[in-house]
Amino acid sequence: MEHFLSIIIPTYNEEKTIEKTVRQFAPLRVPHEVIVSGKKGTDRTLEIARTCADKVVEIPEGEKGGVSPARNDGVAVAAGDFFVFVDSDTYIGDPDAFFGRLLERFAGNPRVVGISVRINVSPAVATWSDRAVSFMMNAWFFFLNKCLGVGIASGKFIMVRADAFRKADGFNEHMKTAEDVDLFRKLRKFGLTRIAWELEVHHEGRRFHKLGAWRTFFRWIVNGVSYWMFGRSSDTWEPVR
Repeated sequence: MEHFLSIIIPTYNEEKTIEKTVRQFAPLRVPHEVIVSGKKGTDRTLEIARTCADKVVEIPEGEKGGVSPARNDGVAVAAGDFFVFVDSDTYIGDPDAFFGRLLERFAGNPRVVGISVRINVSPAVATWSDRAVSFMMNAWFFFLNKCLGVGIASGKFIMVRADAFRKADGFNEHMKTAEDVDLFRKLRKFGLTRIAWELEVHHEGRRFHKLGAWRTFFRWIVNGVSYWMFGRSSDTWEPVR
């Protein structure tokens, strides 16, 4: 059975990165579509996206904002049997090999409903702090999913079966942070979640470099504890461009 991927990129004021992010999927031979979703913002992000993405969803000004509504609105026009969520600065080295391996993992265990991968800062800009923090976060996510049965993932990359995503009611649009953790937690009601340790994606590390990797790590821990104890995050992440 040949699968169809809907790759959904939430975006806002990302004109510097959106074209590169979208066009990286052009060589992908697995049937797919690339959907860019978000508000117009103050730059040319959506204008650029219309030249390279398959579908662009523009959320009207004055309506709901944030990453969760953008992802959910992208799903609303998606045709795939798998949904892939990436950020506007998420980069994949070899899309064919990457998604081929992920589809093998899904096929190998029909109980698996969601998979993420190792998330690392691009080697071209990564500092030792970036590498240390990324390793700890990746290892913790792997351990929780694989060993403790706790669903957790980063929105930098998430791949999920479409039917399971819909059963889980998608991303919680009332959450400004930890919405990715919340999705994987809900997915555990319908199957298994995993971190594919053999695979990785890169990002620009913009928040790490603005706030500091260790400060970002600490805020992530505080948010995570708040979510698991009270069902909500303790603060919000300010945009970093």
